[in-house]
Amino acid sequence: MGTDGSISTCTVVHRRSEPGAQATGQRTPRLRLGFGKLSRNHRRAFTLIELLVVIAIIAVLVGVLMPALSHARAQGYSVRCRAGLQQVGVGLVLYSNENQDFVVPSYNLPRAPGAMTNFTGGPEQPLDGWATILDREGYVVTGERDTKGVFHCPKTVDVEGMKDGQTGFSRDKPRGWTDWPLKFTGVGGDSKPKVAVTIPERRFNKIIRVSYWINAYNPIGNRPSDIEKADLHYTASVGLGPDSRGKYVGLHKMTSYRPSLFIVVSDGLYMGRQAVTRLGDQNSRIGYRHPGMKLLEGSANIALADGHVEGIDGDRFPRTLTAADSQEVADEKRKENLRGPSIYADPRKVFP
Repeated sequence: MGTDGSISTCTVVHRRSEPGAQATGQRTPRLRLGFGKLSRNHRRAFTLIELLVVIAIIAVLVGVLMPALSHARAQGYSVRCRAGLQQVGVGLVLYSNENQDFVVPSYNLPRAPGAMTNFTGGPEQPLDGWATILDREGYVVTGERDTKGVFHCPKTVDVEGMKDGQTGFSRDKPRGWTDWPLKFTGVGGDSKPKVAVTIPERRFNKIIRVSYWINAYNPIGNRPSDIEKADLHYTASVGLGPDSRGKYVGLHKMTSYRPSLFIVVSDGLYMGRQAVTRLGDQNSRIGYRHPGMKLLEGSANIALADGHVEGIDGDRFPRTLTAADSQEVADEKRKENLRGPSIYADPRKVFP
């Protein structure tokens, strides 16, 4: 410190002899440490504007990447779903091959004690279900209410879609699940509430959670007028009847003339309602869980009668003809069923 109180600069000199330094007359380098001034360049901090710009750039990148990541994740779920559905499709083919070409029933409807007819269903009539039959017979085996098994799509919404009746306009219910075997808590068909049950006397000893729809003729709740004319799908509710001609629904044989274009199973739940299969239709049972129609959930995976699996958009799923259809709608349905995957075993019989 100087006599006037100011701080002076202190210089520290370190001398180190280097080999040959004295001999060559070279000077030893000196390191000066200065107090009162910085020996290194000072690093400038980010300004608030710069920080906001960086945050904005990150937000834009996240906005660009997130949809792509979501789509990739959804595609991954779809691939896993198709893998499980492929096993189901193969199991259906094997069942038919080993059972004289008969296909698995959608369910067997036992007659209620003392009943003269058998088309309403009720608390005393447990329904086994196609998935439980495949499991019991060893064609496609899964665990008790297994949500990671082959009968359960990984994109299933965790809702019992048909528990209290129909699906209505709900988007989630058709993408949910049904437990099999089951029974109706009241007489009147599948609009009634349902509960899962085992049927030990028929060797159905576990509940199987199923999030796939099967293409079945299922007029339960109403007396069918003419089974032969209406029973045009992959399988049916065996034992249901009689119709106005005294006939009952029997086992189906695999008779499709286009197995590679005949839909047998789809994303969804339960069965039937083939006239309302499009995305947004009231009481539809088709579950649109996968990317399609520029939506993350706009398509369904389908298994065809030859065992292969593909996807179908929610505006392309074929529909059945109804008496209320105009000529324009009937023409649309004709094109749907004859030019692509069909809901009918032989659409030529419906659309000559």
